[in-house]
Amino acid sequence: MKEKLIRLGLTDREAEAYLALYNFNEASATQIAKLTKEHRTNIYDSLSSLIKKGLISYNIKNNVKYFHVSNPEKLLDFVEEKEKIAKNIIPELRSKLKVDKEKPIVEVYEGKEGFKSILSMILRERQTIYGIGASEEWEKRFPIRIDQYMREREKNKIHAKLLYVKGSKFIDNKMNEIKFLPNEFSQPSTIAIFGEYIAIFMWTEPMTATLTKSKQLSNSFKEYFNLMWKIAKKSSFLFQHVLSQLLLQILYQIYIS
Repeated sequence: MKEKLIRLGLTDREAEAYLALYNFNEASATQIAKLTKEHRTNIYDSLSSLIKKGLISYNIKNNVKYFHVSNPEKLLDFVEEKEKIAKNIIPELRSKLKVDKEKPIVEVYEGKEGFKSILSMILRERQTIYGIGASEEWEKRFPIRIDQYMREREKNKIHAKLLYVKGSKFIDNKMNEIKFLPNEFSQPSTIAIFGEYIAIFMWTEPMTATLTKSKQLSNSFKEYFNLMWKIAKKSSFLFQHVLSQLLLQILYQIYIS
């Protein structure tokens, strides 16, 4: 619970004090300090901050402040306020970015949260997804998130054309059109092309993904994908040729980053 509160934006001490208050109908700073084993001064600072965030309130009895938690739904108000602030400053921050539009923008994401961020971006783009080496790892590592992701894709009619390695477990969904690669092309990675983006997911530990924004590169990847799609049931030699060309594109992407 504490870790989740910290992820919402509370400090470690604020989260401790906030959770401690749930043990009382109301409590003085001294009582909370004893329970959390924090210095009384630190507790006062945390309580003052929680009051400003609207998460707790207090009343005074015999010149002593007694604190109590507000409705837990105030946490939503707190998060929504942060979201509003972020939305207000994003346009200004974008205006400060001086980016060469012709040069690819490459970002690196690590761990599960990084992968989830790219999934969210795919949903925001609402473009057809082209997947190469589509992997059953998604369902193994993100079972709940993938269910939500598929529901959002259905809702927004986001189609996908996916190339799986023969014999792989795949997500059977009306939004997915699937063909298979020969077994020799099994790789510990997945490539997703959507809009002007190319995402390369590496499933080996630590999980790492690169996200490249480039209209030119994205179009090139889509061309290679479409060629692979057309010859999906033909010879391995043709696959070898197309994949080697795709590999050159990937190496180029890594080089320019």
